[in-house]
Amino acid sequence: MAKKNKKIKEKKTNDERILDQHNITYREANFEWLTKHQSALEEAKAQGVDPKSILKTIVLQANKDPKDYVVVCLPIEYEIDLKLTAQQLQKKQLHLADNKNLINITGYIHGANTPIGISVRKNFPVYFDERIKPFEEISVSAGKVGRSVRLKQSDLVNLVKGKYIQVSKG
Repeated sequence: MAKKNKKIKEKKTNDERILDQHNITYREANFEWLTKHQSALEEAKAQGVDPKSILKTIVLQANKDPKDYVVVCLPIEYEIDLKLTAQQLQKKQLHLADNKNLINITGYIHGANTPIGISVRKNFPVYFDERIKPFEEISVSAGKVGRSVRLKQSDLVNLVKGKYIQVSKG
């Protein structure tokens, strides 16, 4: 007897459950940016997704204060200008949060950080690169490496009480 080939649906992540609780519509997406790099961008293009609408989540520590963290989301193709971002946020200085300690800081490992859970659980302020404003839909991590959610930009920004800033020149 032949076995039926059933597609196994992955369990929802906690961040997808948060979106469900807030009645926010989203689609699951997989962009293996950490392992596939450029080919992940090609996959996105093949799916009709502009790579500039796929965001990475950067956790920053302000003024070397162990209780002063901020989250910045920007397209995966871009780099963040820490000095400019610090000026935008009226902070003396910003540094990348300690990668080895991210799980303790945010509850997520490197590559799985998401503004959804960090905002809801940690209440860190969340900022978005102003260059994402033209995109109606954006993608962010779903709280698991390689797994993303694609949703309306306005829904995400409202959920996390986000603000737009300039994170780099150009």
